[in-house]
Amino acid sequence: MKAQPGIVLFDLGGVLLPFDQAKRVRAVAEALRVTEFAASAAMTPELFARLGDGRRDEAEFAAAFTDLAGRHVTAAEAKDLIISVFEAPNAPLWAFAATLARRITVGAFSDNPAFVSEAFPAGARLAPLFWSSEIGALKPSAAFDWVEASVGVAPERIIFVDDTLANVDAARARGWDAILFRSNDDVIAEFAQRGLP
Repeated sequence: MKAQPGIVLFDLGGVLLPFDQAKRVRAVAEALRVTEFAASAAMTPELFARLGDGRRDEAEFAAAFTDLAGRHVTAAEAKDLIISVFEAPNAPLWAFAATLARRITVGAFSDNPAFVSEAFPAGARLAPLFWSSEIGALKPSAAFDWVEASVGVAPERIIFVDDTLANVDAARARGWDAILFRSNDDVIAEFAQRGLP
């Protein structure tokens, strides 16, 4: 018999917040008046890794964008350009999360800086919020240790929804009840099997 769920943690990017990398490349190219190739080349995986694990913040992107554009790019502008990757929030899944929150604690565990919360739909609330940039590690890694210790429930009572198989596998290896996000319908059906909402 499965343990009674104690908390639900949703990933953000690709689950509650759909994203499109090409959309951000276009936004950066337009804002900085450069080619999409140059915009894409300036946004290296290393930059995003340092942003994600908290070693750097949007100021490092501002510096890279300033070099690229040949004009001063503020940290606020850089932040807006980073967030431009997100499409409209996954409204049906946000509504489902709100319904779940009437019965169980519903939060998020994300490989993003905390300012991504600015992409949340109006009035949306998730708590607790675990940001890799505040934990200092990206998934899958010791970030799981930190989250597990912080939630204060047994691993088997944590339901985790993520769109990356490596993260789901890492969570399952810890004993978490992890669900691979493929579609809203699949996730809702998985929760129904667990008696939720």
